[in-house]
Amino acid sequence: MKFITQFFRLFTGALFIFSGSVKLIDPVGTQIKMEEYFEVFAQAFHPAFEHLVEFALPIAIFMCVAEVVMGVALLFFYQMRINMWLFLLLMIFFTFLTGYTAIALYAKENPETSFAISFASFAGVDGPANINAVSDCGCFGDFIKLRPSESFMKDLILLVPTLFLFWRRNKLESEFKNSVNIIGVSLSFILSMFVAIHAVMHLPMFDFRPYKVGADIKANMQATEPLRYLYFMEKNGEVKEFTEYPADTTWKFKSMDVANPEAKPKITDYSVWNDEGDFTQQTFEGNKLFIIIRKADIADPQEFKKITSLTNNLAKLSSLKVESFVMTSSDRQSLENLRHEAQLAIPYYYADGTVLKTIMRSNVGIWLLKDGVVKGKWHINDTPGIEDVLSLLKK
Repeated sequence: MKFITQFFRLFTGALFIFSGSVKLIDPVGTQIKMEEYFEVFAQAFHPAFEHLVEFALPIAIFMCVAEVVMGVALLFFYQMRINMWLFLLLMIFFTFLTGYTAIALYAKENPETSFAISFASFAGVDGPANINAVSDCGCFGDFIKLRPSESFMKDLILLVPTLFLFWRRNKLESEFKNSVNIIGVSLSFILSMFVAIHAVMHLPMFDFRPYKVGADIKANMQATEPLRYLYFMEKNGEVKEFTEYPADTTWKFKSMDVANPEAKPKITDYSVWNDEGDFTQQTFEGNKLFIIIRKADIADPQEFKKITSLTNNLAKLSSLKVESFVMTSSDRQSLENLRHEAQLAIPYYYADGTVLKTIMRSNVGIWLLKDGVVKGKWHINDTPGIEDVLSLLKK
């Protein structure tokens, strides 16, 4: 019994610390995922969830910090009675979260089933095709991608050690002095808060996204090898899998999937345009400095002084051509107002808001490309000087 208790304690504590840590590196990414969940729940349960969207970032930081601190407390046997109650409640919440989204995604992907039709009615939408489902739970941030079904199974498995430790909570005693416990838990809280706030005020220390520094955007938009497809066909109630579309017309198409998903493009939704047409291909040509402004209406014009100075100095260069542009998902009027107040006299182009969130975790940031390869990324708080930009482009 003692061995099982120790194993479950170490396993559960370490997993919580790992899960919280990889999300703390990028709390804005967790914020985005929380916003997706709130939108889904607003559709399925109550519109009040929409009001939580504006608080998604503090909620995300609290959740990530709580995971790390609770994991450390478990390793130190600190306040086990209270901690195990928190563990149990959090695990029930996570299991519900991933369970619901797994069911929603299954219903959306199998719209012809009676279950999907019933679930659509429960979710308050007109048909399975309109079910709002989260495709990635975000349990381990961008470091490890899990589908909701995989995450749901993970949470069900993790419930076993959680329930066991909850049952034994009154018999678990610390092997350390109380002062050591307090110091360990306090340090984990302070360090976690520092990492989270630093990532919000600057950029994540580690970037696992396909738009990270060193990434070739154009290459990431291509499959690494020819994609192979699986076709699921139905006849007389039997569903059969085919590697080639059957010539027998008595088989009815049900669904299809990629047989080698690891070869799929890492980027599928990158697109840049203006009123004159598509500009995507041009972003891969030469040296481009993009000022990414996701929401112009909440950007502070006073913070653009360094950016304006940078773009003006780049425009004067004769030795190296560097074109500067704004890339935004804002409406025209909000952007024009900001450009006027910030004196940002450079052309602008549009991109999808979700894509911009993936590229840049700050509302305003700088993205440097050389022939489609990412050479630099900066939060507006860390706007580089012209020497920094030129140094990166010459490498």
